[in-house]
Amino acid sequence: MFNKLKLSAKLATAIGGILTVIFAILILVTTSTAKRAISNTTFGQLTVLSRSNAVEIQNIFDAAKTVSVDIGNYYERMYNANISDPAQSTIPTTPEAIAISISSIYGNIITPLNYDLELYLRETARNAALFNEDIAGVGVMFEPYAFQSDMPNYAFYISDKNANKDVTPFGDYNTYSQESYYKDAMSSKTSTVTDPYEFEGTKVVTYATPIIRDNNAIGVVAVDIDLTNFDKVSSTHEDFPSMYCTIYNDDGLVVYDSESVNDIGKTIDAFTPDAKELALIKENMAKGEAFNATATREDGRKVIRFYTPIDAGGRIWWSLIGINYSEANAAVTRTGIIMVVLSVIALVVIILTIIALAKRILNPMQSIVTAAQDIAHGHLEANISVSSEDEIGILANTFTAMTDNLKTIVEDIDYLLGEMAEGNFDVRTKAEANYIGDFHNILLSVRKLHRKLSLALNQINISADQVSAGSDQVSAGAQALSQGSTEQASSVQELAATINDISFQVQKTAENAKSANEKAESSGTQMLESNEQMAQMIDAMREISQSSSEIGKIIKTIEDIAFQTNILALNAAVEAARAGNAGKGFAVVADEVRNLASKSAEASKNTATLIERSINLVEKGTKIADTTAQYLSEAVEGVNEVVELVQKISTATIEQANSISQVTAGMDQISSVVQTNSATAEQSAAASEELSGQAQMMKQMVGQFKIRDVSTYQDET
Repeated sequence: MFNKLKLSAKLATAIGGILTVIFAILILVTTSTAKRAISNTTFGQLTVLSRSNAVEIQNIFDAAKTVSVDIGNYYERMYNANISDPAQSTIPTTPEAIAISISSIYGNIITPLNYDLELYLRETARNAALFNEDIAGVGVMFEPYAFQSDMPNYAFYISDKNANKDVTPFGDYNTYSQESYYKDAMSSKTSTVTDPYEFEGTKVVTYATPIIRDNNAIGVVAVDIDLTNFDKVSSTHEDFPSMYCTIYNDDGLVVYDSESVNDIGKTIDAFTPDAKELALIKENMAKGEAFNATATREDGRKVIRFYTPIDAGGRIWWSLIGINYSEANAAVTRTGIIMVVLSVIALVVIILTIIALAKRILNPMQSIVTAAQDIAHGHLEANISVSSEDEIGILANTFTAMTDNLKTIVEDIDYLLGEMAEGNFDVRTKAEANYIGDFHNILLSVRKLHRKLSLALNQINISADQVSAGSDQVSAGAQALSQGSTEQASSVQELAATINDISFQVQKTAENAKSANEKAESSGTQMLESNEQMAQMIDAMREISQSSSEIGKIIKTIEDIAFQTNILALNAAVEAARAGNAGKGFAVVADEVRNLASKSAEASKNTATLIERSINLVEKGTKIADTTAQYLSEAVEGVNEVVELVQKISTATIEQANSISQVTAGMDQISSVVQTNSATAEQSAAASEELSGQAQMMKQMVGQFKIRDVSTYQDET
């Protein structure tokens, strides 16, 4: 349906639809942005109010903290500064010193240090109670005997009601030590804030700070804060009539409530019945950072609450500002309604204006549409009558010029392609000036086609001549190659037969070398055995020589015995001569013994001579045997070298036989390849003759075209 509408209706409908979507998106975005901005503004304003209330309460706690901490710090500084001076920590004994060391609270004589401390403590507490409206009273309490060793109790309390009166003791230790503020400060050794309680008819909380001496808590400074001072917080606002303010302590207990005093002492659970909302609030409180949350109160009101933390002596209290949820979104709702109404009115006015203008402006377009339809059907005779000089008039004139130019270009392309189809490539354009803009690429493409076809035909003609001439050369070469291959095959066969004969002779030589190697190895073995036997003979000759030496020693011993026997015989002859006749028989025996000794000595000399001759002959034989053994050893080494040489010759001969076998196999392969090349050369010759015939046929076909000279293309772009 939309496609059948006129352009003016389509334009109005399309623009209207687009504007409707744009305005809808704009309204949504603007409303969302405005809502966010207003919400941020509202939330920021309420957050500031909650933070301002938290600052008010924080200032009250800071004032109490300043008083209590200053008193504790002063005591610690004074004690540490005077601890090294015994006179300051000694109870005075002289009347003059006693007169200026009387406690104004207890009337006891106290040390000069304690007197100065009491004066500071008393006046600081008095000034805080008198001049600080947030502080209801200040008390200072010590452990037994902690203030002074002879005073079991020391405590005083100054309130805004009795600040101008004399200060009196504040009960005894057993009483004030049971108070929660005292026990909490003493046990934690840090500042602490109590839950609300009633003291002397006033609702108060106590800010308690321990007094430290030598890292031990010896007392407490208690500063009471009147809860009626929490009325300083902002609990009303002209922009938010439902606004209220509540102060919670860290246990979620209501300390202050701007709506009802009766709510003080209740817990946060009483004002948030929804368990999920309550859990979320407590979870955020546990983080200790400012936050806001939407919740439903016990009376059914939906509210937005803004929580800001307060440092209350190390505990986190909370300042709460709350308003009804509807009040927070009222401004957003009003802004959204106003924007929607204004956007609808503007959209209607814009659409009506677009429709009127579109009809007036687009009426002359009909003649241009008609001309475009004629061109789409292939009719380039366009007749457009538009007299305006605006964009549509310029469009009509441009459209007319375009159709005229397009008609001229079509006629020129028809002429160029027709001439080339008839085989005339020596043709040029007649309307080069009409090929302007992107149409110039058409002319360039036609020229490229014309040039490439002409160049291709010229190249084919030249290539045909070259192929024809080359095929004749290839044919002649193939014939010569075939004849040479045949002769080469015959020579290779003769060479293969000769190599086979050489291979047979080499194999025979290898077998003979192997036999010679075996015989050389056998001769070497026999030479080694002869060498070993010669070595054994030399050893035997050496043993004979050694035995002959031993025999010589024995003969020497025999000679010595013969010599001694001869001497004994002489002695016996002398003794026999002295004996006379009685010794004649003994003299005969002595003569025989001397004769035997002489014969033994002579025989020994002869034997020694023979043995010496034998030793000389043995030594000569040993030298000859050594020389023979040396020659034999050299012969063995020579035989071993001969064996090694014969082994190398045998190995080389075997390798030569293997190489000759490989050469024989290679020659067989060469013979086969040569025969194959011969057959291939004959086939190449036949193929060359066929190629020459085809080249002549291709040259005849190219001759049918009229081709322009290639050098003329340099004049065209």
